[in-house]
Amino acid sequence: MTWLLRVAFARLLPVVGVAGIVAACYQAGSGSAPPPNILYFPVGLDVSRGGNVLYVANSDFDLQYNGGTIQSYDLNLIRRDVLLAIKDPSDPKLPLIRPARTSGQPDDNPCTNPDGTPAPPPVYRTDGTGRRQPLSETCAPPVDSTAYVRDSVTIGAFATDLQVLRCEQAPTQSPKDTRYDRETSCNAAGTRLFVPVRGDASVTWVDLTVDDPPSAGNVFKLDCGAETNKGHCNGGHNAGNSGGEPGNTREITMPGEPFGMAQSQDGEALVITHQTDTKASLFTAGLGAVGDVTVPGIEYVLDGLPIGGNGVFSIPHDRALTCFDDSCKSPRPAFLLTTRAAPEVHRLRYYSDDGTTQLPTLRRPFLLDEAKFGVTASSAGTDSRGIAIDRSPRLACKAKVRATVKPADPTNPEFVAKMQACARTPARIFIANRSPAALLVGELGGSADDGSYDADRFVLYGNVPLSSGPSKVYLAPIVDQDGNYALRVFIVCFDSATLFVYDPDAQIMEGSFRAAPGPFAMAFDPFDMEDVAARTKVPDDLHQPGIGLHRYRFAYLASFTESFIQVIDLDNSRADKTTFELPVFALGAPTLPKGTQ
Repeated sequence: MTWLLRVAFARLLPVVGVAGIVAACYQAGSGSAPPPNILYFPVGLDVSRGGNVLYVANSDFDLQYNGGTIQSYDLNLIRRDVLLAIKDPSDPKLPLIRPARTSGQPDDNPCTNPDGTPAPPPVYRTDGTGRRQPLSETCAPPVDSTAYVRDSVTIGAFATDLQVLRCEQAPTQSPKDTRYDRETSCNAAGTRLFVPVRGDASVTWVDLTVDDPPSAGNVFKLDCGAETNKGHCNGGHNAGNSGGEPGNTREITMPGEPFGMAQSQDGEALVITHQTDTKASLFTAGLGAVGDVTVPGIEYVLDGLPIGGNGVFSIPHDRALTCFDDSCKSPRPAFLLTTRAAPEVHRLRYYSDDGTTQLPTLRRPFLLDEAKFGVTASSAGTDSRGIAIDRSPRLACKAKVRATVKPADPTNPEFVAKMQACARTPARIFIANRSPAALLVGELGGSADDGSYDADRFVLYGNVPLSSGPSKVYLAPIVDQDGNYALRVFIVCFDSATLFVYDPDAQIMEGSFRAAPGPFAMAFDPFDMEDVAARTKVPDDLHQPGIGLHRYRFAYLASFTESFIQVIDLDNSRADKTTFELPVFALGAPTLPKGTQ
């Protein structure tokens, strides 16, 4: 952690002993309820399927309150106000925390010259106090985040992530063969969110109202039984800490210090890493795919991994590799897991049943630590953190085949052969590693030693230097100068408070900027990776037509240390490019941890 948190740690240590046993000492109910509408040590961000809602998990890291929170924000309103701030960051229509102008001051934009050209950012605040502009607030003054909060529930302390349920439709054989169709979201996508919580060793889950297509329901509603439980998500929504969830036939509980989380492609399973243990936990997401269980629950705990599990990512197997007969062996779902303690990446294989029962309603899923791979693309190789796997090269290959080979359907042998070849295009691997600080680059999928195709063949072949403390890796597009999607890799460096943007096609570091202290989680406006791979035109935002806003434009970066969210402009198609890949909006008041001010 940075020096800003040392005092906060010092205040905690006499109470909890050491950081590794914080979870064991935390007791829900002690202290006052957390404010429902402020950001407080945010650690998880995600966006709803339809792009109307920004979800935030706050961790209550210093135990000031009796728990953390999950909040839903009006993302359409945020995006509209970001445009106002880009045009004039002192616009009085914005819910500014500090007035941007003093009485009698001319009604002008301190970041723009009279002729409309960008002006040098002001060194001092424009509110007449004579104080200097804080880092990241110049031309992006903080706005009152409470103006955008629409719902909030209380959860346990020390949340570590937040993810909305994402899943893909499985290919079908009848009434038509869909193996070569575009990859599309399954019906359950966007209906739930999951939050690993260290304070009560659980995966807290919340039901959501899907906003794509638009729903008549309240899309901001967080449904976890809080309305009848004094604002807290009830015990039925804390999976993994009781041993009694439906489907938990092993009657097990989750180990302590849950951290990283990944969802299987079909949305059926969740895998959770544990920072101070040699275990990984397997949960079902409650889609009814495992027996008749319709609520999330823990199913299995895998032991024998290196201590310090951190990042985990679901391997995106290509749907074109699916077999409807015995002509080939379709890849089983699998995950790649990183660790802080060993120069290794582990492949975990998911099995939906252990074969001990033939009853369709009594399934017993499990994980197998199937393989480990040495991290040799860096001098030491230990301390790997975030990981991401990019399948866009094969999606781009298939988009080209669909556009050039006719008829583009399974009755055409040429089409099938070329689509099968595309499906074997290697995916790209990106890992944040700290020894030394670098982005590790590799491939997944390729020819095995016997010449056959191995969908999970793992190779690391290079690294890109970073500043200190790389922690998380994200795949998301920018809008390029022609208005098309263009994929980038975003690397968050916690210790150096820096965000790097890497172009995986050009294999160059496109840019970087100093973020607010303690950057942690990111989220992005919704996008379809098929569209990104095909470099299609980014459409306008139909929610707010006529204001020059693309449907995809912004990224959201949470500052853990200062408890606010920076909005980053990713649109390079505008004539004015001065805000591209820079913070343009500060959601909430940057606030140092108590005891550090």
